[in-house]
Amino acid sequence: MERIGNVILDDTHYPGEDLYSDGAVEDHILELVKTYPETEYPQVIAQERDWAVMYHLAHERENILSWYPFAPGAKVLEVGSGCGAVTGAVAATARSVTCIDLSKKRSMVNAVRHKDSSNITICLGNFQDVEKDLENDFDYATLIGVFEYGKGYIGGEKPYHGFLTTVMEHVRPGGKLLLAIENKFGLKYWAGCREDHAGMYFEGLEGYQHTENVRTFSRPELIRIMEECGYTDYKFYYPYPDYKFPAAVYSDNYLPQPGELNRNICNFDRDRLVLMDEGKVFDQILQDHLFPLYANSFFVEITKPGIDESQPEQLLYTKYSSGRSKQFSIQTRIVRDRDGKNIVYKKAEYAEGQKHLGHIAEAAKQLDDVWKEYGQFSVNRCVSRDGRVEFEYLQGITVEEELDGLLSQGNTQEAAKVLREAAGRICGSARTEQFKVTPEFKQVFGEAQIPAGEPSFTVADIDLIFSNLRKTADGKWNVLDYEWTFFFAVPVKYILFRALHYYLESAPIRAEFGKLFDFYEEYGITREQREIYRQMELHFQKYVAGSGISPGSLYCTMGKPALPLGQLLAETERRKVQVYLDYGQGFCEENSYFVEQKNGKETHYIVTIPEQAVGVTIDPAFSACFLKDVSLTWIGEEGQNLAPVLYETTGYRAGADGYVFDNCDPKIIIKSMMETSRRIEVSYRINLLEEETVELLLGKMDTKGRDRKKVRRLIKG
Repeated sequence: MERIGNVILDDTHYPGEDLYSDGAVEDHILELVKTYPETEYPQVIAQERDWAVMYHLAHERENILSWYPFAPGAKVLEVGSGCGAVTGAVAATARSVTCIDLSKKRSMVNAVRHKDSSNITICLGNFQDVEKDLENDFDYATLIGVFEYGKGYIGGEKPYHGFLTTVMEHVRPGGKLLLAIENKFGLKYWAGCREDHAGMYFEGLEGYQHTENVRTFSRPELIRIMEECGYTDYKFYYPYPDYKFPAAVYSDNYLPQPGELNRNICNFDRDRLVLMDEGKVFDQILQDHLFPLYANSFFVEITKPGIDESQPEQLLYTKYSSGRSKQFSIQTRIVRDRDGKNIVYKKAEYAEGQKHLGHIAEAAKQLDDVWKEYGQFSVNRCVSRDGRVEFEYLQGITVEEELDGLLSQGNTQEAAKVLREAAGRICGSARTEQFKVTPEFKQVFGEAQIPAGEPSFTVADIDLIFSNLRKTADGKWNVLDYEWTFFFAVPVKYILFRALHYYLESAPIRAEFGKLFDFYEEYGITREQREIYRQMELHFQKYVAGSGISPGSLYCTMGKPALPLGQLLAETERRKVQVYLDYGQGFCEENSYFVEQKNGKETHYIVTIPEQAVGVTIDPAFSACFLKDVSLTWIGEEGQNLAPVLYETTGYRAGADGYVFDNCDPKIIIKSMMETSRRIEVSYRINLLEEETVELLLGKMDTKGRDRKKVRRLIKG
């Protein structure tokens, strides 16, 4: 028995060594949590740029459980707690948390990062050994990213049935097992993501033909396992984009709407293909009511038979505000109360956010006052209650949904009419005053060069974006969310710019619509103003983020390649190597063959020349290109070097062994044959070039100074 801070490490069943480890990275993570407080983890992740560090330490990992309405003072069992990525979310409200993990090193990470929590006990050892000494009255048990390893935990002919049943034996009647796992049939796997555990394309879809000891399941498979074990009281939830870093959690009673699922390229762990536009496919799936089958991940609440009095309300939907500073970090939830009424509310994730909730309530009052005069918008009224801000759940259609529906039908004229009405309402929603810069404005929006006197709102909801404008059956235009309301002058055109920007520049079909009708120009937002407003927006986002860093913002520095299939095929086609042979009648397509090549800069292959051939030409690519470190050598039967090959090219010389080819038909021409060898070893480094790059190269190759440096960068191998 060992204590780290307030956390107890129980090594009663520890075998004396870690039988599972990711290696040195775990030692590094342990040093990180010993060195830095949890508040600095986002900066640590950004500096490290390592998937393992991000996976184990990112605050967003807790999102899979922090939304769940645990009964206060609950007794919780966490199986497979690892480095404690979600332990803190449970410990925040639980009376006690009992963790089980086989790895002492990972458990040390967990204990160090939660050392101030006095309600956590970590049991080291194999699950089958530890569980024999566990009590059977836990209110909740969690299997977050663990159930798929059931065969390793339990074994036997039906390991997943056995695993589920064994864990449930330790849950009290009426208690719940909370299970998070990837969907074997998740759309991301069809669209080109590698299977999360095996790292292979389509491995789960093809039934794990090459993988042992890990399985994910489709929704019907999970249901079959649960029901065969005797558990028929279950609810499915759908974390998006997946359960590891959920930005939102949907349910069967509140599914996403078309257009919502547009955060699909977020692969931090390994590269992927992009075989389709997942957003568009999700839209079709949603329209055909198939989302529960193709969601990327599941969160399943399984209730053990018995009396359950733990949840007075049913949670339907949660949306997170990842990457914000603590004072602005909130959750938006939709719940159904005992009377069957839906309620929308916002709650702060941290104590520092309570002031922001009060600001939202004050914004409702002031906006209601200023909007009454013109009648363009109605405030979705809110009430402050029990530390949260509650809103009316309004039925209707948002302007964004209406526009998307019209564009999907090709009805651009009607869509333009709807957008113009929305823009007119935004601009005419309240009395304006001349803009005057204030210290508060500078704090939020920076040193923007706004002309004095520009029409502005002094009670300014800058978030009048189309997804926040809902039209109801009574003809009202309701503003759903007014979180970002400021009580100082903000230019009206900036508010309209945000509405246009976040709609027209968020999807290809919307962008085409924007090109068809130049709405920026139509409403007098010049290119110069757009740049000013973009800078304002960047400063505003920094103001909101503070020291927070969202997974999305890290993707540009940490994300792995996402390779579009069309580009990949085109790239492969451009990199094909074709060898032409002359049998005395000249070169022709019939007397040629291709040499298999992988995509990449380093190229190496053998050209074999038939005895009857009297000439050889090599096309190193089907593209303009730059070849560097070119080497052609005659080799013997045993692979020994015999002599350099005499050759010429159709390219422009660039350095000692480099050539720039300015068209899609580059050629290396062998000037003479060798009697004692019919094999040529070819190697070079290749960069494929676009036409504009070639023009720049050829235009600058004889220049001096900075331009020459640019050329060197362009042709650098």
